[in-house]
Amino acid sequence: MKGRKKLPDNIKALRGTDQPCRTNNAPAVQTSTVIKLPKVGLKGTAKKVFAVVATELMHNNLLDVYGVDMVVAYAREMALYHDMMADIEKEGVTIEVMTKTGVVTQVNPKRKVAEGALAAAKSLAVEFGMTPSSRSRVSAILNDNTPKDEFAEFEEIDE
Repeated sequence: MKGRKKLPDNIKALRGTDQPCRTNNAPAVQTSTVIKLPKVGLKGTAKKVFAVVATELMHNNLLDVYGVDMVVAYAREMALYHDMMADIEKEGVTIEVMTKTGVVTQVNPKRKVAEGALAAAKSLAVEFGMTPSSRSRVSAILNDNTPKDEFAEFEEIDE
């Protein structure tokens, strides 16, 4: 059968797409988790963001060799966001632009760049469980915390 390879059930569970009709009951693919932070050639803010995020993901066993590039992309997007917001704080939310008709006040274009970087970073963060909603889903899977039914004892029928 042609097409892309099916994902293991545990990956589907981490992503939140595990539905009974989509499970294939195949054994999980062995991934090699990262033990030491790799050198990725980042500089400045991106390097700091990568160090923090990758370290946390490593301690939670969520970072494998194949995911390092995605964490690098996340670090670059967050660095771009932080740098643009720092510039906006210095320059102001609005700037004055000289046109043929005179001076016009407009929104700082760095704001749009920052918004785009934050949107891209958020979409990457969801994959690693770094947003509040995805973090609770991933932590429940990692801790195997299933909510217990408080009314289960009342549902039992005594004969």
